[in-house]
Amino acid sequence: MIHPTPRLRFAPSPTGPLHLGGARTALYNWALARSLGGTFVLRIEDTDRARSTDESLQIILEGLAWLGIDWDEGPEFEAGGRACGGGDHGPYFQMQRLDRYAATAAQLLASGHAYRCYCSPERIEQVRAQQKAEKSSFLGYDGHCRDLTEQQRADFEAEGVQPNLRFRMPDDEVVKVHDLIRGDVEVNTRQLDDWVMVRPGGVPLYNFACVVDDVDMRITHVVRGEEHFLNGVKQRLLFEALGHECPQYAHIPLILNQQGGKLSKRDPGVKSALEYRDLGYPPDAVFNYIALLGWGFSADRDLFTRKEMVEAFRIGSVGKAGAKFDVDKLHWMCGEYIRQWPVEELVARSRRWVEPLLAGASWEESAAFLGNALGLFQERVQLLSELPAKLRWLFEDPAPDEAAQKNLDKHEDAPQWLAAYADLLEGLDLPASFGSDRGAFDREVRLPTPEDCDPPPASVLTPTQLGDRTRALIQDLGIKFGQFVHPVRAALTGTSKGPGFFDCVWLLGKEECLRRLRSPSRRG
Repeated sequence: MIHPTPRLRFAPSPTGPLHLGGARTALYNWALARSLGGTFVLRIEDTDRARSTDESLQIILEGLAWLGIDWDEGPEFEAGGRACGGGDHGPYFQMQRLDRYAATAAQLLASGHAYRCYCSPERIEQVRAQQKAEKSSFLGYDGHCRDLTEQQRADFEAEGVQPNLRFRMPDDEVVKVHDLIRGDVEVNTRQLDDWVMVRPGGVPLYNFACVVDDVDMRITHVVRGEEHFLNGVKQRLLFEALGHECPQYAHIPLILNQQGGKLSKRDPGVKSALEYRDLGYPPDAVFNYIALLGWGFSADRDLFTRKEMVEAFRIGSVGKAGAKFDVDKLHWMCGEYIRQWPVEELVARSRRWVEPLLAGASWEESAAFLGNALGLFQERVQLLSELPAKLRWLFEDPAPDEAAQKNLDKHEDAPQWLAAYADLLEGLDLPASFGSDRGAFDREVRLPTPEDCDPPPASVLTPTQLGDRTRALIQDLGIKFGQFVHPVRAALTGTSKGPGFFDCVWLLGKEECLRRLRSPSRRG
């Protein structure tokens, strides 16, 4: 009998990273387990010894943890301060369960539900080639060894032929399958051949090991990709042969590329979980986006928390049609999440990418200044990895890019405007250039906004006050604001666009602004 408590599992093979499809499968199993108040099991299908590695296992575990998908039973792993794994239904690695598979295979041989197959790979290939040549409606193993005599088996054994173990499929039986997504489907066993359960040497194949594990781990629901639908039919018959009730199956649709084909890791924007992490994608945004690849949260919004998803998730609400992967929407969603963060969280999450710009200065002493600087770009980035390029002008004297150089060269009077602005700044009470000492800055308050209730000290001009003085100078020069700002911004930042001009001046500080404005390379 199925255990009354809902139990779901995600069973990756440690042969590579956690890609989008696997992440979505894990996410849907996790969400359904949480929504039903059940248990989420992580099982490792490591029978491919040639390709399975501990490195890949750790990458998968880290990828799940980064996405916030925690497991109740399975490999032990520390994730975000919470211990995942353990449990009473292990081992959770298939290669640690070989004795269990051997015992079950012996049971099926004794009951007549399995048999030894001595066919060589060459013979099987010849049979398939002949079936194709004859345009047969059935492609697969022809059952050659189904009913061998004891003497025939003994002869093969005497020759040293190591047999596979095959499951004996019913000859002509309609199997009725209820899928939680696809509904009721009927499949005739004539479409399916006798499949291999165990290879010589005792290593089980997917369909066999999967069922034995699901029995032992008391799995009640199986959520996986639609490519496994026919495997579900095979597995249902194996459950019956073992005298166990089959879990409820839900086969989720494919993820498609923009052309409507099956998504590939070669398609634009497709990354593994840890590649997204290393490129500065917010994990909540990636989680949120993956959840929407086949399931809808609400008709009027796409952003939701994990708690909201758990409360709303129903496996029957997953669509039957494939969902298209849209990297632009993913990036939009990343930007939306970044904009929601308090500045302290933005600074903390940005550390990996921004700290190298400090050239050895203390991150802690620079944090308040960085809060001001990063706050200027919070509306302008979608990935945290974009920040170094946007902030570099604050820490290094940049050579003007092509557009900035055009702004410097556009007006012959620009050098005089730079000099006049340097003279103005020299007489104003502004923060000094931080040089190599970021701690010299008093940046305990963010750039002032109308909502600020704790403005900077009156002795230091705010960006707004700096703007008033600058506009007065521009009026005295008899030019338009845009004529003035474009070459001055180019001289200070090396770019033609960016955050507010006066915020840039204030963050650079007086000494650094004077040095750049008076640099011969800026003044021509």
